[in-house]
Amino acid sequence: MPLINEKLKLLSCSEFRVFLKKLIDDKIEKEWSADFIDNMNLVMIPRMTIRRRYENKGIDLLKLISDTSYYEKVRKNVNSRGSLEFKDK
Repeated sequence: MPLINEKLKLLSCSEFRVFLKKLIDDKIEKEWSADFIDNMNLVMIPRMTIRRRYENKGIDLLKLISDTSYYEKVRKNVNSRGSLEFKDK
């Protein structure tokens, strides 16, 4: 389990912010705005908290970062609340 945490920590704060903004642009993130992410204190809000937030919505954040095909799949199957929903279950 520590290896998974380390992968998320390898992203710099600015890279992580850019990634989160891309989620907003691609309409995967529905609740946050770009201004909210700019003002987010990534020291006070641990990355694991953000990761768990996405896991609760059925999205694997680490896989989302590293796998472009998974990213496209999530982008096509995210519902209006930002949760992952597969129509072909």
